[in-house]
Amino acid sequence: MAELAEFLTRPKIDAHNHMNLGMRYVSYAPWAGFYIPNFPRTMDGLGEMHEVISTFTRPRCFSPKDVKDLFTLTIEDAIADSVVVLEGSIDLQFVGHYSEDFDALLSMIEELRDKYAENITFKPELGLGKTFPIEKVRKWAPELIKSGVFKSIDLYGPETEDGIENFKEIFQLADKYGLKKKAHVGEFSSAESVKRFIEYFELDEVQHGIRAVDDDNVLQYLADNKIRCNVTPESNLILGAVKKMKDHPIKRMVEAGVKVTIGTDDLLFFNRSVSEQCLDLEEAGVLTKEQIFAILDDFEK
Repeated sequence: MAELAEFLTRPKIDAHNHMNLGMRYVSYAPWAGFYIPNFPRTMDGLGEMHEVISTFTRPRCFSPKDVKDLFTLTIEDAIADSVVVLEGSIDLQFVGHYSEDFDALLSMIEELRDKYAENITFKPELGLGKTFPIEKVRKWAPELIKSGVFKSIDLYGPETEDGIENFKEIFQLADKYGLKKKAHVGEFSSAESVKRFIEYFELDEVQHGIRAVDDDNVLQYLADNKIRCNVTPESNLILGAVKKMKDHPIKRMVEAGVKVTIGTDDLLFFNRSVSEQCLDLEEAGVLTKEQIFAILDDFEK
C-alpha cells in the first residue's frame, strides 16, 4: 500500500480544473472573509452545487483583482500538490469582470503564467457554459480563441444535447486556431451521449466520461480513438454520480485501455487533491499503485 507522499511527490497533470473554484477551502475562506455553512459536504447533484455557487462564491468575485486572486490561489495549491501541468479552465464570464477589456484579462493570465513558469506549466483553457447568454459567447469567445493565450476549450453545463448547435462554429474556430477541444459529458448522461459529443464537436478529450462503462462499444471507441477522459473521482462521489469509491468506473476504463487523467474539478467543493484522490483509489481497491503511477506519469509537459 502506498503512502500519500509517494503520490504527492510525483510530478503530475491536472487537466480538469475550474480556476475560480480550484483552490482549497482553507485557502479560500481567509481570502473570502467568511465561511460557507456546513461545507465541504456531500451534495445532491449539480443543482445543490450551483446553489452554493450562486449564494456564496459568485457574489464574492466581482472585480478584476478578485479574479486574479482566485486564479493565484488555484495555481499555488496546484503547485503544492506537485502538479507541473495545469490545464486550468477560465470561464468566459470573466470577460465581464474586466468590462470587456480583453487585453487586460489576457495580460493578467499571461502575467500569472510567466510568474509561476519555473514551477508549473499553466495552460489556460477557455470555459464555455451552456447557460451563459449565447450572444455574449458569440461576441467574446472568438476574440479569446484568436488571442493565442488559450490552449484548449471546454463546454460545460447540463449534460444534454439541447442547444449544442449554438457552439458548433465556436469549436470549429477553436480547431482552426489549434486549441484542444474538450466537453463535459458522461458524468450523469449516457454512454451514447459521450460518443455523440465526441463526434459532433470532434473532441480531443472528455471531461468526466465515466458513464462510458455502461456500453462496451463506447469504451472500445474511446480506446481505439485515443480519446482521453479527465476523470474526477471525488467530484463524482460528492455529487452522487458514483455511490461508493470502491465502485468507481475508472477501474473499467483503465482495464479497457482508455487513456485517463485524475483531476480535481473544483477543489474548493470536493476537497481532495490529485494526490489524495490517488490514495483514495488505491485504498478502495479500485486501482493498484502501479496503475496509478502509470496514469500520473503519462502526460506531456
